Amino acid sequence: METIDSYFRYCAEISEKCTVTDHNEHVLHIKNVFKDPYRMLKFQSLISKWESCSNAKPGIMSLKLPYWTGEVIAQDMLPDLPKHDEFMNETEFYYFYYNNTGLDATTDDLRSNNCTLPHTDPGSDRSILNMIGLINLNQRDVSTGFWEFDGSLVEDSEEFADDYNDYCSDITPDNYEEKTNGILKKAFDVSYGFNEAIIYDSKAFHQPNIDKYYTRENPRIMMRLSYVLDEEDDECYDD
Repeated sequence: METIDSYFRYCAEISEKCTVTDHNEHVLHIKNVFKDPYRMLKFQSLISKWESCSNAKPGIMSLKLPYWTGEVIAQDMLPDLPKHDEFMNETEFYYFYYNNTGLDATTDDLRSNNCTLPHTDPGSDRSILNMIGLINLNQRDVSTGFWEFDGSLVEDSEEFADDYNDYCSDITPDNYEEKTNGILKKAFDVSYGFNEAIIYDSKAFHQPNIDKYYTRENPRIMMRLSYVLDEEDDECYDD
């Protein structure tokens, strides 16, 4: 029986021109990720896909890839990534498009419906740093918004998460402008082009910016990576 292991390694070859810079103190910006991004575009077309479920993310998601796929990419794309549990790596593809919600979400959930409100992706233990990487496989720029709630860019406790959930539960399309210009507000957007990526803390309040260009037949194609850092190395990554 044939497998696609070796083909993935071929598609995931990192460009010698790959560079990592600080967009700001919260986000890393990576340019020239893959040697040939069209290989990875071809690879993702071979993966089985599902309606997005068990989360608020709208659109379609792929099956998760084996843990080692994230390691293959990190070795050359993020050579300074601190010690981490490679068996906790996650690699998958997301396909967002305009004006829809996740399978488990209601149409009035603004964190799902076009991701109008930000969300976080914390692990089960918020004391452990989980880094998220998003690689843009669209042949146009995309952007991700980062937000502050009550003066913080990260949701670092269950209590803080409860406060945010309570606040969001009262936000509707009618009061959206009022409710997102005070205790909750956008801090900044990060724009990144085809074959570029960003890296950030999974506990950061963030949202994909989804416009009408993206449809079910032509979705916003992103490769998502996740790395769980060892606790003793969390601080050195922030430096």
